[in-house]
Amino acid sequence: MSRQRWLTRRRALAGAGALAGIGVLEYASLRGSFDHRRFPGAAGAERYAASLDALARDPQLAAGAVVHVGHSTHAISVAGVRVLTDPWFYDPAFGALSHAAGPAVGPEEIGALDAVLVTHDHADHADMRAIDRLDKRALAVVATSDLAARARSLGYAAEVLAPWETIAVGGAQVTAVPGLHDVYEVGYVVSGAGRAVYFAGDTRLHDDLPAIAERFRLSAALLPVDGTRVTGAAMHVMTPDDATHAAATLRAPLVIPSHAEARFSDPLAGHVLATSIEGAASIFAARVARSLASVRCVVPAAGELVRVDA
Repeated sequence: MSRQRWLTRRRALAGAGALAGIGVLEYASLRGSFDHRRFPGAAGAERYAASLDALARDPQLAAGAVVHVGHSTHAISVAGVRVLTDPWFYDPAFGALSHAAGPAVGPEEIGALDAVLVTHDHADHADMRAIDRLDKRALAVVATSDLAARARSLGYAAEVLAPWETIAVGGAQVTAVPGLHDVYEVGYVVSGAGRAVYFAGDTRLHDDLPAIAERFRLSAALLPVDGTRVTGAAMHVMTPDDATHAAATLRAPLVIPSHAEARFSDPLAGHVLATSIEGAASIFAARVARSLASVRCVVPAAGELVRVDA
């Protein structure tokens, strides 16, 4: 074999080996082998501290409010009971997702909690590194027995709620409601003091949304909007148009977009394997303003408080 042919073959083998290595690393990354390694930095610490102070000083405000933390993580106060939804603080998730802007604060600064609500077992909703740093006096209310076991291993009391089951948390009620995602999921309605706040997790449109509206007179609905989907597969998360349709069905006077602040930090995942809608929260707000005159849509910044009226 000539030296030129030997070098050409060597380069080809090296290229194939490099591609195979990249494939192995990509597979490990998307399976979560490199998840939750770094905190991206706080994006609204002063706003969040001011929101907590307002809740502590004003019982009427604590009767109904939502403080946005980031992505699908929200601190909800109902009847003075404070719960945190779907914690995600550390990047990446699935080795491919990062916060487009950091959460308001780190998990240690979230403050006192009565419950942590987890809708499903995805890395951008069940960040166990962050959950380990939250207030462990809180009750972990979760969708599956596996999530409950992991929460208990961190020192939490944990309860699994099936759809339409309810548990009392202080002076509030937490009810699991149906959801529809690419893994098993529930949503939650937190009710008390004349308020009912629905947190939808990552759901897409489903046939039980009218039943949620019938069972609860919702005061607010937190709806996912970024239309995440795996290439060639079904939609896994509502689009802005889907969420507008859901808002009309649910008849809540206040809607807040959720699941709209992640970016694909892995370029292969973002361009080949999955897609989401850029600027989805603003698109959703515009759709609601145009088609649902009686509904107020608020797109809060990290740490910003939104009042929920009775």
